[in-house]
Amino acid sequence: MSKSLFFVVLFTALIIQGCSNSRPALPDLPSIESKVNLKTSWRTGVDGNFGESSERFNLVAENGSLFFVTAKGTVYELAQENGKKKDTFSTEYRPSAGVARHGDVVYFGTYDAQLIAVSLTSKSILWEKTLSSEVLSEGSYAAGKLAIQTADGWLSVLDAETGDTQWRAKEDLPSLTVRGTSAPVIADGKVIAGFASGKLKAYSLQDGNLLWSYEVGKPEGRYEIERLSDIDGRLVVENGVVYAVAYNGTLAALSIENGRPLWQRSIPSSVGVAVRGELLVAVDMTSKVIALNAKNGTEVWENKDLVDRDLITPEFFRDYVAVMDRGGYVHLLDLTTGEVAAHKVADNGVPPGSRMVANDKQLFILTPNSNVTALSY
Repeated sequence: MSKSLFFVVLFTALIIQGCSNSRPALPDLPSIESKVNLKTSWRTGVDGNFGESSERFNLVAENGSLFFVTAKGTVYELAQENGKKKDTFSTEYRPSAGVARHGDVVYFGTYDAQLIAVSLTSKSILWEKTLSSEVLSEGSYAAGKLAIQTADGWLSVLDAETGDTQWRAKEDLPSLTVRGTSAPVIADGKVIAGFASGKLKAYSLQDGNLLWSYEVGKPEGRYEIERLSDIDGRLVVENGVVYAVAYNGTLAALSIENGRPLWQRSIPSSVGVAVRGELLVAVDMTSKVIALNAKNGTEVWENKDLVDRDLITPEFFRDYVAVMDRGGYVHLLDLTTGEVAAHKVADNGVPPGSRMVANDKQLFILTPNSNVTALSY
């Protein structure tokens, strides 16, 4: 390898790993006329942060509560209405990603290749399972089983009550990958998983038999850095369709039944998409926001006002779609036109540390200075 090519590869790898020191200053915010008054409903301080500019940590919003774990190893249940702490349990583990939840049990993975099951009711560790590698995304629970992916390409399905392995599947890794893994999804008796190879695969939940496979991201190019095709964005399953986006620029909609492609578009992205009804919203590598018809992939609108602001995965919130940038600003975009209708700093100018989640009244956000914030209008 030539010296010049070596430095190109090294520099690009630093960008991929999210080296904050290499990031340019954010461009100025677009000038807008606010259509709604986006305000802070509540903010709750918690024990431990969530890492900067990472989508690994998530909030689970169910039954009027928010469930999550901090990077310090503390598991929480907060009331969605007012942010009051309903339950908390401190562990000695070092979580590397967010949680899956069933009943009072919260599951999370660690940098030390551990999968942990915590009971908030009994304030105890129910079980600990050693996996093959670090966990870089949350698991998925359904029908008494827990699906989890590790950084070395293994997909494992475990008995959620005991932690016993039910079956495993391995996908070979390319020589160069983006640091991260997609979170598996359990739906229609299948485990759907995206891999660093660019392949999306469906397995039988019960026995692990491979049901179908589709190459969403096809590695192309002379050099490994050009052949990155990871599926790292969160998968979405809606109305019998699974939506996946690959790092090299393919957004695809596939039938969950047989893996048949319904449509695909060239939209390079490293984050997931949001789908509501017939509208799909994606964010490309430049932070251009693109809305498509979820049924056929045709473009509905495009917004370039937030280009170069490093947007994370969008989230539908009431009458708008919300996107959040590296500066900590949440922006609400009109569902019909894509126009920015409002923006608000999530938490005192601190950049976001995770994905957002919404109910019919509030938008919930984790921030790296150990806060959970709820916005409303």
